[in-house]
Amino acid sequence: MEEQLERQQKKINIIVVTDFTAYGDAAMRYAGILAAIFSASLTVITRLQRSNYVYQTQLTDNFKQTLDSITSNGIEVFVESKQFTTKELYQFAEESNTIMFVIGVAKRDKRVMFTLNQAILFIKPSRIPVMTVGNKMPKSDVFQNVMLPLDIYRQSKEKSLWAGYFSRYYYAKVHILYGSYKDYFLKVKLKNNVNFTEKLYKNLNITYRTHHIPQRIDNMDLYSLQYAEKIHATLTIIMMTKYKSLFDWLFGVKERSVIANEQGFPVLCLNERDDLYVLCT
Repeated sequence: MEEQLERQQKKINIIVVTDFTAYGDAAMRYAGILAAIFSASLTVITRLQRSNYVYQTQLTDNFKQTLDSITSNGIEVFVESKQFTTKELYQFAEESNTIMFVIGVAKRDKRVMFTLNQAILFIKPSRIPVMTVGNKMPKSDVFQNVMLPLDIYRQSKEKSLWAGYFSRYYYAKVHILYGSYKDYFLKVKLKNNVNFTEKLYKNLNITYRTHHIPQRIDNMDLYSLQYAEKIHATLTIIMMTKYKSLFDWLFGVKERSVIANEQGFPVLCLNERDDLYVLCT
């Protein structure tokens, strides 16, 4: 462990949590691509403490093939067999300069390590972004087009920065998606978010395109999943709910309809917090 930390501290790191199911195998494949994009090492966690969860110990053929492919492309990979608590994994991530977690999430399948409820419990305390994926393997054009849904309610700076990283490191195009409001005050708030992002991207030479939807969209994060097919996007970026409204308590927070979506569409989840991890570039 100490030797691994010493080596990883020289570069950034991606952590993937796998359970050797189809969801874990997909997470592993996505994590390998992310490690290549960000020139990072990759740490594979095979045992994360879950009550009443039976760990699979036999490596699957998909896992072995993916591991061989990643290492053959010069990516440094560490496979951890020890069991971590969530708190211990957060601490390990800090010590190993980890920039992102990758987890496979099923809506209700208890055979997987992360159901939707368990995924949200894992994401909420993390200062490090968490990418959730389904059980579908990434296509060859993955991360070449990234969705950035903007609204009036959530902080946009962190979302805009992280979407921009995929352009700066991978020459991806960022698609800024926003709706419409009749109320003047709401129009101004939305316009300010869009203007901020456009100004940021122009200063950083980030490739982007704006998509104005001529109607009000209550859940722009969810709408981005539907819109993604039109522009061949393969990732959307969302902010987790920090403070629940009465509506959220009654009907659930917006991210519940986005994470573990039926399409298996990757979602990069960020928390609204002052110490959210950002890359130093």
